Amino acid sequence: FSPRSAMSSHIREILAHMERQRISLAELTASVLLHRGFQHPFPFLLQDLVARAAEIHGVLYQRAECRDTTVLWAHDCMTAVYSSALHDLSRNDCDLHFNITYAEPQQIREFRMEDMAMTIWKQQPMLWSLIYRLVAGDMSTGDEEPGSGRGDSDDEADGGDNERAACDDYPWRSMQGNKLRAMREIKTVTILSQLLQLRYMKCNTLQSVMGIFLHSCNTPEKVIKVLARMGISVSLTSIHRAIHSLKSECSTDIQRLGRTLSASYAYDNFDVKFSTGIPTVDSSEDSMVHLTSGTLIRLEHGVTADDLRCADELWNKSPNNPHAKNPIPFLPYQTLQFLRTLHPEDHDNSAPRLTRRGLFRLYLFKKTLFRYGPQYFKDLQQSLANPDPVEQIPVCKAHQVPLHAMDINQSKVSGNIDALLEMLTQAGVGNAETAAKAKTEMADIGDMVQLVHGDLGTMERVLSAMERRAIDVTSTARLQFVVFVFGLFHLKMAAADALWRLLVTPEQSRKDATSFMSFVAKLRPTRTGKLTNNATFREQHELINHVGEVLRLDAWRVEARRGGYLTLEKWGESKPSLEAIDKFAKTLVSEYVEGEGTNLYQQKNRPDTQRDKQHENIMRTHHYLLLYEELSYAMNEGDIGRVETLFRPWIQIFRSVGKHKYATRMLLFMHQLYKSTRKV
Repeated sequence: FSPRSAMSSHIREILAHMERQRISLAELTASVLLHRGFQHPFPFLLQDLVARAAEIHGVLYQRAECRDTTVLWAHDCMTAVYSSALHDLSRNDCDLHFNITYAEPQQIREFRMEDMAMTIWKQQPMLWSLIYRLVAGDMSTGDEEPGSGRGDSDDEADGGDNERAACDDYPWRSMQGNKLRAMREIKTVTILSQLLQLRYMKCNTLQSVMGIFLHSCNTPEKVIKVLARMGISVSLTSIHRAIHSLKSECSTDIQRLGRTLSASYAYDNFDVKFSTGIPTVDSSEDSMVHLTSGTLIRLEHGVTADDLRCADELWNKSPNNPHAKNPIPFLPYQTLQFLRTLHPEDHDNSAPRLTRRGLFRLYLFKKTLFRYGPQYFKDLQQSLANPDPVEQIPVCKAHQVPLHAMDINQSKVSGNIDALLEMLTQAGVGNAETAAKAKTEMADIGDMVQLVHGDLGTMERVLSAMERRAIDVTSTARLQFVVFVFGLFHLKMAAADALWRLLVTPEQSRKDATSFMSFVAKLRPTRTGKLTNNATFREQHELINHVGEVLRLDAWRVEARRGGYLTLEKWGESKPSLEAIDKFAKTLVSEYVEGEGTNLYQQKNRPDTQRDKQHENIMRTHHYLLLYEELSYAMNEGDIGRVETLFRPWIQIFRSVGKHKYATRMLLFMHQLYKSTRKV
């Protein structure tokens, strides 16, 4: 802000004249701005002052003599502006109120922090920008729309691998791009929510949801009280009122979904230990309480209640029915042979080609290279297409309604019977007799079947219960409506445990330099003892994926060296074509993995001098890990046909490691699916 040299003399004359007339610059400026008598004759002066107001304020701030005065004036003005903005946000029409006494499940399900950020940003962008800048600690404007440029990935809003950085002095410096922005927006919404609740108690949307979340996590009451005083949660009393409201509303939601008769039931046991401070004679020695939890899952993909109207027909084919007209016995060997013919491949003998499993492994080898290889290969990720599905169903988000916890010990057969009937009662489903006992209206289950999900133990007890009740008179009493479908996630857990029994548990399997555990020791050097004897499923799952990726990358490195390139980087610098990469990948699938043209059982007949046992071990390890990867992929993509083609190898693996019950129940399920119910 500097005057033009040509104007300097004029400005001096004006200033001298003002000094002679005892007129200050402040009086002149105020007169032009406030008095209309000075505005109309000289409109240029007013327009120029308005247009350059920010420039004038900046000049005043830069002058050391008036900086403090300018800051105090700006502070007073903006305090009033931001206070008014908070007052406007606290109005009921801003959608930031939450009546926790009448909380509904839908409000909890539909709550999103991004929606709150968007509401505040649209209503009061200046207030949002202020808090965002303070949180960011730099000159980030915060004027962009919240969530702009951020993907839909679940790990975008958390620190991901950078969560450990939260203990550092500058926790966000290790984050980049969208993750950093998401963290700042979350903290901005949290601070503004605290300020709004202080201004008006009913502006407690975030605090209410947080309080319900803390209750669901069994957070100690002392912690909740501290967070409530900090303005992050509502009080314990409010939480209890919300839970009471949610319970009554949830009962309505349960019956609304259950009475459609087009929902499946899933349940499992959970334990609660009540610690007794002072034991008494009357108190039980066992303070562990065994309870049962369940949920209703809506059937998607156009399934209607009429599709499930086949209970009588299934009962007439059931081996449990003493009067069955056409019982179909379960023959494990024949069922296993049937799996060989399930989803046959199109064989073209005119040219050799990979099998369906080989094509998936080709895809996974390329995916590993494109994701973790040099930059040239990373740029090719968009060219990688998913393998052709075998029989795919659309993947959609499941709509489920949790059932009330049941005081039932599900570890017994009788407990499973009680749990099944109790879930029907909660869902408002039954027959005329149960409706009369409950003294309420119920949907008649009649000739309907209901899908029931659970783990292997639950499946065994439910099948035993159906055998026990086979002679009962009514269809409901003999559990005729139950069609049990074991959970694929439990199958995945069993598969991970089977791989652990193959590759980790036997002492001999850990001695080889190329064993699975030798790679685990490189990835988790301080946890090998725990991982050997007591690994959790999450640890097993992660290590199976990580070791598999390491082995596949190493296979690429070895094959690239065989092709004349010392490293993958050197190969990438040569910019190989997709056809060349595909040719390398086919070699990897055929020569580095058991299954595609390589039969390791035939190698046992050869002399030891002609065998490379370490290479054979790596090939078999590749085979096992890729079977697990294929199972995970098929489940995530909804490729149920591919899952069924994996049953046969996994049944054989389960039998080899002693999991005979799981193998038998898988065969029984496939028998019921394709032999008993296929025509139905």
